[in-house]
Amino acid sequence: MVEIRFNGARYGRWQKVSVRESVDDLCASVRLSVTRPGTGDSLGLSANTVAEVLVNGILVSTIRPDVIRRSVDAESHSISLDARSLGRELVDCQYSKSLSGLKLGEIVKRLCSTFKVPVTIAAETAVVPDFAMQCESPANALINAVRSANLMLYPLPDGGLILTGPSDAAPVATLIYGSHIKRYDVVDEFKLRFSDYWVKGYDYENDAALKGAAKDDGIGYFRPMHIVGDRHGQGLGGCDRRALMERNRRLARAHRLDLDVVGWTHEGGLWAINTQVRVIIPAEGIDGVYLIGERDFAEDDKGGSITQLQVMHREAFLGEEKKPGKRGATARRSKK
Repeated sequence: MVEIRFNGARYGRWQKVSVRESVDDLCASVRLSVTRPGTGDSLGLSANTVAEVLVNGILVSTIRPDVIRRSVDAESHSISLDARSLGRELVDCQYSKSLSGLKLGEIVKRLCSTFKVPVTIAAETAVVPDFAMQCESPANALINAVRSANLMLYPLPDGGLILTGPSDAAPVATLIYGSHIKRYDVVDEFKLRFSDYWVKGYDYENDAALKGAAKDDGIGYFRPMHIVGDRHGQGLGGCDRRALMERNRRLARAHRLDLDVVGWTHEGGLWAINTQVRVIIPAEGIDGVYLIGERDFAEDDKGGSITQLQVMHREAFLGEEKKPGKRGATARRSKK
């Protein structure tokens, strides 16, 4: 059962449920609705309400409401709630900030603290010589910097965020089509891929332009992607490395599996993003370990309780590893 709790009240028995999280989003999204006889009333939620969302008694998200809609006719009323976790302000707001000489983890802490978003730093991070954002979404700046570092920033049950790497832990479960998997899609999302990746930067200390490039040989027509590499992630890797990382990440993410799994739990607990599963689909020749990039707890009167999982190879989140022994402009300057 899914329920929300706030101000000492509890509301459950929703007829339609979606509780979605993704490693590519800084906030979880929740959609709940129910129809009952009579005219009903409001739940008492306001723009300032912070509510907990629980699945089978386990906290999965802490949210603020985005939209509350009540519909009333002569025989019944319905109420629907769209909400997101506390990181939504990082997504919605436009903000300006410049920081210098701080580790990426400290930059994440400072921006999250500004918007009262709890954050856990679970990875060693490098110094970013210059981090700047001007009248833009903090989420965009943070995601770009985090990806440059081959890390992930995604929501936790308390509504906050965690900065960490893609999990290399053992699979939490084995999913077999016909036993655990109710339905699957094999997705090739070609729109994610580009023929050429160009990363442009600038070394202000030495007054020199920086650039890097990589190609996806599987795209046989001109479809370029140009990236400014010195605004959010400067110092986290050279331009060539960033271009290779972008190509490899997109190439891996362009091929994924979407799975409908019966129920919301495995033997170890609720399904969670950034955990690994073994997937076996004999008809597709699939038997491998995949990382969960997106998870949606869903329920309705017809389909019952299912978990929709989007899984892909771990390399989709890892990008291009930094090669030992290579020293970029930032490292060379530090020796002067």
